[in-house]
Amino acid sequence: MICARENRAFRSLALALGLTISQFIPAAQATGERLMPTGIELHLDLAQMGMGGMTVAVPGNSHAVFYNPAALNHHEYFLDIAPINFGLDQNALEVIDFINHHKYEFDHFEDLDPQSQKDFIMASQEFDNKWVAAILTPYFGISTGGVGAGFYSVLHAEVKVDQGVFFPAIALRGYQDDVLGMGTGTTLDLFGANYDFGATLRLIQRKTFAPLRVDAHDANRIEEVIRAAYHRFESYTEGFGVDIGLIRSFPNYKSDTSHFEIGFVIQDLVGELDGYVKPNVKLGASFSKSLRGFAREFLAGVEITDIFNRRGAGLAQRINLGTQISILGKVVMIRMGVHEGYPTAGLGLKIYFVKIDYAFFTRELGTRPGQFPESTHRAQISLAF
Repeated sequence: MICARENRAFRSLALALGLTISQFIPAAQATGERLMPTGIELHLDLAQMGMGGMTVAVPGNSHAVFYNPAALNHHEYFLDIAPINFGLDQNALEVIDFINHHKYEFDHFEDLDPQSQKDFIMASQEFDNKWVAAILTPYFGISTGGVGAGFYSVLHAEVKVDQGVFFPAIALRGYQDDVLGMGTGTTLDLFGANYDFGATLRLIQRKTFAPLRVDAHDANRIEEVIRAAYHRFESYTEGFGVDIGLIRSFPNYKSDTSHFEIGFVIQDLVGELDGYVKPNVKLGASFSKSLRGFAREFLAGVEITDIFNRRGAGLAQRINLGTQISILGKVVMIRMGVHEGYPTAGLGLKIYFVKIDYAFFTRELGTRPGQFPESTHRAQISLAF
């Protein structure tokens, strides 16, 4: 039976997030499908995710140290600080809405007559075993003169209400990856042409503990349960990953207003984190053009990820498409794309050095389209210089 109170379920999630922010404590373990080998797939810059997850050849910022270190070679100076990067998945919105509309049943389940209990159980079956997830990913990065460094932490906290055999229960889980990256970029002369080349070393710290199931009768002290769970580490793993990247630029010599790039990245060329890590090979291309008038710049790109198909996923899941249009003097950015076969949308606002970004996108956690989609709303406030 599902039995959890609105304030308890939402307070549990909020507390879990608050504790991870203030104490940088890891949350519980996610499945192998959610956790990629060294965490790089979990670092999601919202500007790129809004336009389909383009990361290989799209001009970026200090995030290049994690996406494609070759881009560090043609960055003059970037400093990005994103203390607030918050995500709420679509399941969370649906579950919270269900709880809001059945507040009385959650608060007085044991007082309901048998038929009312049965009706409520039937109505709640759709949400049985459905996790309510929230994500926090603070970030700091800097790049200048062909070198760059960045740090991010993925804090993924989840709460669910589920039907028990005899007693209702609340389940808690999550995970945390702390990643430090250091990279450099330079110019290579290959076959009479200049290429941007870069390499990054990532140091990873991963912490997990066993998922926790809390009996609904203990929900009144859920805060104490969460605090106790943070001290029950099951594993503490450290590892590393080495990435290399290459970019070839093709400027239009008839005009300095357009630019075309092809990028190539091998993430986890060498790596180790609790076992063997397979390389992830990516190939991408982008085209940008400066415009006059209301719209100031147009950017579009395409990339294929996981070329050697480590996960055994379909081709549609490994192709990303995206575009961005900058308007009002590049103050407002409108983004859209396709990521792993699902549509994405994003909006960016930059006023002086303050950036506000929003993105909606879906990740496929399974190996075929529609198997385990995870749709997420994310917002980010950052300082960019």
